[in-house]
Amino acid sequence: MTGIDATSGQALPGKLSDMVAAVQRAGTSYAKMAADSKGPAGERGMSKAWFQRLAVGSLMSAPKPEELEAVARGIRKPIRLVKEAAASQWLEWESVELSGYDEDMRHIIIRAAAMDPRERRRLRVMLDAAASVDENSPAVGQ
Repeated sequence: MTGIDATSGQALPGKLSDMVAAVQRAGTSYAKMAADSKGPAGERGMSKAWFQRLAVGSLMSAPKPEELEAVARGIRKPIRLVKEAAASQWLEWESVELSGYDEDMRHIIIRAAAMDPRERRRLRVMLDAAASVDENSPAVGQ
């Protein structure tokens, strides 16, 4: 796992190959990725065959920075996530950061991500119940 998406709370793909393959399985063709990978100011894109090789893990070396930018455009993912996935694949790097959150929130998210779906539903019900009690309770000192 590369990290946890701060918006959705879902685990992010660990490798760039996995990320591209997941986009393809979700319905975006390699031809569409190749077409979308070209930059609006004429930046070079990547070919359909290159995206296919990337998705099956047959690229032997890490893409260059400009190629990663083309991948981000092609699969419509933030460049930061694409770079993290590339680092995971070629440098065996693993991100454990959850930027934008304080330490307590990161701890909660990491623990929740490790739970099975039933445990997460139970945690959600408990959090909702706690929020409901807080909303319906008189303020301290009243």
